[in-house]
Amino acid sequence: MTSYLHSSIQRIFNIYPGEGKNALLFALLGFLWAFASTSALKFADALFILHVGAQHLPTAYTINSTGMFVMAILLLYSFHRYSSYRIFATILSAGMLFYLVIFLFRRSGFSQDIPWFWYSLKLAGFILFTVLMTCYWTFIDQYHHLQDAKRLYTLFSATIFLGAASTGLLMHTGLFDLDHLILLIIALLGITLLWARYIAKHAALVPHEESEPAVQREEAHHSIGYLFRSILRSPFTLLLMTGNFITYLLLVITEYNYMFTFGQYFASQDNSALGQGTEAQLTLFLGKCLASVSIFNLIFGLFIYSRLVRRFGISSLLIVTPILLIIAFTGWSLSSTLFFPLIGFFVFEGTNNVIDDNNFNLLLNAVPSKLKYKIRVMIESFFEPVGMLTSAFLLSLFQQQTRMLGLVLACISLTIVLTLRQRYLKAIFFNLSENAIQFHRTIGSWMTKLSSKRQKKWETQLLSFAKSPVEQIQTSAFEWILALNNKYTLQYLLSEATAFNPAQQIRLIQLLEVSAFATDPSVVEFLHRILEQHPPNEELNQAVRLYLAKKGLRTPLSLIDDLHSEDLHLLATAIIALKISPQLVSDEYASPIEILANQRLRSLLESDSEDKICMGLQIMSVACDIHDVELILPFLSHPSLLVARTAARAIGEAKMIEATKQAHELLRLISQTNDPVVRIGCLKALGKVQDSHLVKDIIICSQNFRPKERRLVEDILFQMGLRTVPILLTLTKNPHLADRSRLLAGRILGRLSPALLRAHLFEIIRNEMDRAYFYFFYHHTIQNAYPQFDLSIVTQVLITGYQSVIDFIIQLLCQAGEVEDPELLSRSIRSTNPKVRSQVIETLEKTCEPRIFYLLRPLLDEIPLKEKLKTCQNRQLNSLNLTELLDKMNESQAQIDRLVAIAMRYRLNLAGWRESLRQQISSENEIFHHFAYELLG
Repeated sequence: MTSYLHSSIQRIFNIYPGEGKNALLFALLGFLWAFASTSALKFADALFILHVGAQHLPTAYTINSTGMFVMAILLLYSFHRYSSYRIFATILSAGMLFYLVIFLFRRSGFSQDIPWFWYSLKLAGFILFTVLMTCYWTFIDQYHHLQDAKRLYTLFSATIFLGAASTGLLMHTGLFDLDHLILLIIALLGITLLWARYIAKHAALVPHEESEPAVQREEAHHSIGYLFRSILRSPFTLLLMTGNFITYLLLVITEYNYMFTFGQYFASQDNSALGQGTEAQLTLFLGKCLASVSIFNLIFGLFIYSRLVRRFGISSLLIVTPILLIIAFTGWSLSSTLFFPLIGFFVFEGTNNVIDDNNFNLLLNAVPSKLKYKIRVMIESFFEPVGMLTSAFLLSLFQQQTRMLGLVLACISLTIVLTLRQRYLKAIFFNLSENAIQFHRTIGSWMTKLSSKRQKKWETQLLSFAKSPVEQIQTSAFEWILALNNKYTLQYLLSEATAFNPAQQIRLIQLLEVSAFATDPSVVEFLHRILEQHPPNEELNQAVRLYLAKKGLRTPLSLIDDLHSEDLHLLATAIIALKISPQLVSDEYASPIEILANQRLRSLLESDSEDKICMGLQIMSVACDIHDVELILPFLSHPSLLVARTAARAIGEAKMIEATKQAHELLRLISQTNDPVVRIGCLKALGKVQDSHLVKDIIICSQNFRPKERRLVEDILFQMGLRTVPILLTLTKNPHLADRSRLLAGRILGRLSPALLRAHLFEIIRNEMDRAYFYFFYHHTIQNAYPQFDLSIVTQVLITGYQSVIDFIIQLLCQAGEVEDPELLSRSIRSTNPKVRSQVIETLEKTCEPRIFYLLRPLLDEIPLKEKLKTCQNRQLNSLNLTELLDKMNESQAQIDRLVAIAMRYRLNLAGWRESLRQQISSENEIFHHFAYELLG
C-alpha cells in the first residue's frame, strides 16, 4: 500500500523514482523564501495604501526602481565572481538584518507616522522579493536541466504560490500585528538560510555546458562590452528582454489601476471601525483575493501547467497573459464594476506567476548559455526597475488614459510573444550548436566569433607562428592565415616570406596554389621576385615556374625549347603551359608541337621512375578531359600509393567521365581501396557522370566511408537532381541495408524532396523503433540474466547498434524537419552533459510530429533506467535466451552484429555453430570470409 501511494504521488507531481528527496528539498526552499518575502511585500503594499495613499504609488515605483538599479549592478558584479549559493545566502542574511533593525526601531518608541517608514518597508519588501526570486531560480538551475525543468519547475513554482497563499490567509485572518509579522519574517528567512546551506552541501550539481574557447571565457569575464555584443548577436535574447520589459510595464500599470480602483471602492465604505493597519477591510479583502488566486496557482501549477507544456510546448502558453490583459483593459474602459479590476489582479498575481514566470525560466534555456544567469539578473534586477521607473513616468504623463495605455501595451506584448514563438526553435538549436564542437566550421567562422581586438591579436600571433622553425606549426599557420581571406594579412605574410628558407617558401607556394589568392597580383609579384633572386635556388624556381604554368601565367612560345629538356620540371612546365594555352604563334607550328608534347608526356607515364610517373599524372590533371581518363585509370591500381594518390587527384579534375565503362571501373576501385585520397579522387570523378543508375551502387559503397567522403557523396548525388528520388526513397526504406547507407540516402532525399520524406517518415521510424528498443533492452539485461558468462563484447555491440539506430532516426527526423545540422544533434544526444542532451530533446520535440516524438521520448528522456526498461517490456518484446539473442543478431543487417554473434557461438561452443557459419560464407563479403576461415581452422 505504501509503495502504491508513493508511486501515485510521483505520477501526480511528475517526479521520477529517486528524485523525491531532492524535489522535496527545493520545493520547501521555495515555500520558505516565498512565505517570508511575500509577507514582507504584501503587508507593505497594503499598509502603504492605508498610510500614504494610492496616489503616491508612482513615487514609490520611482524609489523602488532606483533601489533595484543599485541591486542590479551589485548582482551583475557578484555573479561574475561568486557562487549563486553565496549570493543567495548573503541576500537572506541582509533581509534578516534589515527587519531586525525595523523591529528594534518600532520597539524603541519612535513614531511610525513619518512617510519614509512606509516607503522603506515597501522598498525592502519589493527588493527582497525580486532579488530572492532571481537568486532562488539561479541557485536551483545548477541542479536541473531543461527536461527536468519542464517537469519539476512547476512543482517549485507551486510551492512559491503556496507561500503566497499562506501570506494571503495570514492577511485575511488579521491575527498578526506588525511586530509579530516582522519576527515571523526574520524567522522564515533564517530557516531558509539553513535550508539552502543544507542543499548546497548535499545535492549534486548538473555540469554546465563549456563550449567557449578559453580566450572568449576570459574576455567574457572581464568585458561588459562583450556581454552586450553577445546579446545583440542573439535576436531571441533581445526579444525575450524586450518582451519582459513590456510585460513589466503592463503589470505595474495594471497594479496601479486595480489598486486605485480598490482604494476608491473601500474609501467609500464605512470601515472606520476596522482600523488602518493589518486588520483594515482593504487588507482583509486583498488577503482573501491573494489566497484565492494563490490556491488557483497552486492547483494549476501542480497539475495542469507541466502537462500543457508537455502536450503543446512552452511557446503555446505565451499568449495567455497578453490576451487576458487585452480583455481586462477593454472591459475596464467600458465598465465600472470590480470584475475587470479583479481580472487585472488575477493576471498580476495569477497568470504572471503561474504561467509567465515558469515560461521565463524555461525560455532562458534558449538564450546563449554564457549569458543565461546574466540575462536573468538583467531582466529581473535591471529591466524590471527600468520598467517600474518608465511606468511611473507614463502614469504621470497619462493620468486620465492609464487604461488605454495598458490596452496599447497589451497589444504590443502580444505581437512580441508571437514573434518569440517563431524564434524559439531556432534559438534552442543555436544554443545547442554553440555548446558543441563544430567539426565543419571554417577557420574564418571561428575568427568572426572573436572581437576585433582579439582578431588582431590572433592575426599577429599567427604571423609569428609563420616564422616558426617547426614545419608542422609553420604549415598550420600558413593554412590559417590564407583561410582568413584577409588581403592585408596576406601581404604582410608575403613580405616576411622573402626571408624564409627555400623549403619554407615551397610549402607556402603549395598552399597558395589551392587558396583563394592563387592568381592575386601580390602573389604573382611575390613569385616573380623569387625568380629574380641571386643566387637562384633551382628547386624553388622549379616550384614557381610550375605554379605559374598551371595558372596560365607562362607564355607557351618561350617554353617550346623546354620540350626537349631532360629536366623534369622544365619539361612539365612546358607541357602544362601548352595544355592550358594550346594556340601558338601560328597554326602551322601547333600540330607538330602538340605531337611532341604528347610524346614527351607519354614517355613520362611509361617510365619506371615513380617521380616521372607522378609528374606525368600532375600534368594530366591540368585540363583533364575524357580521353585522359582512359590513360589515368590504370594508375589508380598502381602498387605505389604515391602514384595511386596522384592519379586519383588527376582523375578528380576530369571534365567528364564515360558512364558505361569508366564509372563502373571507378566504383570497383572505390569498393576495394581504403585510402581516403584515392576514394575522394574517384568520387569527384564519378560526380561528373550524372547517371542516376549509379546511385544505388555508390550508396552501398559508402557504408564504410569517412565523414568527409560521405559528405562528398551527398553533394554529388544531390547534384543529380530529382530523377534520383524514387531510388533514394527505396533505399531509405530498405531494412536490409546498413544504417549508414540508408541514412545517406535519407539525407539526400530530405534535401531533394523533404515533403516526400515526411510522408513516409512515420512508417520508417516506427519500424526502426522496434530495433532501438530491442538493442536497448538486451544491452541492459542480458549480462544480468547470464552472470556466469562474460558477455561484455555482446553488450558493447548491442549499445553500438542502439546508438546507430538512434543516430539514423535523429538525422532522418532533422532532415525531414529541415534542421540546419542533423549531425550536431546525433552527436549531442550522446553527450555526457544532461543539459546538452535536454536541448537535443527539446529540438526534436519542436521539429517532429507528436506521434513520432511519443515513440522516441521513453528512450531519450532523462528518466531512470528502470522506467525505460519497463517501457521496453510494455512493447511486448519477446523474452529471448542467449542462444535466441545470438540467432537474432546473426540475422542483423549490421556486419558487426553477425561477426560478434558467430564469435560468441564459437566461444560458448553452442550447438550447430559450424553448420550455420558455413551456410553464411557464400553470401558474405571478403572480411567475413577471413573471419570465418579463422574460426573454422
